[in-house]
Amino acid sequence: MTTPLLISESVALEIRNILKSLEVGMPIRYDGMDGYICFIDEHYISMCFREYEHGDPSAKRPTTQCCVLIFPQYWDDIEIEDTHFYSKKAYKGYIAEHPGNDMLPEGERPT
Repeated sequence: MTTPLLISESVALEIRNILKSLEVGMPIRYDGMDGYICFIDEHYISMCFREYEHGDPSAKRPTTQCCVLIFPQYWDDIEIEDTHFYSKKAYKGYIAEHPGNDMLPEGERPT
């Protein structure tokens, strides 16, 4: 089973934490294609969906990759395996920075 990477209502802090939990080589699904993450940045994620050997001994690299760039406006369409989040903490940071704290009454907010 897979889960969409982002929820439309996500706060920027939560998006940052999700991006920190991703790893190069992690399998993902995007736009009906299965592949793995090649590069992670705040501006885009690169997904390799095909890799093959071309057999040219004079080439710099023995394989050729077909990759696609996924820009932030399309991150909602990325799916990853649910098991990735089982061993990850839901929130990393200071309690005072948690996105829900602004909804607490004034006297109960952590400092």
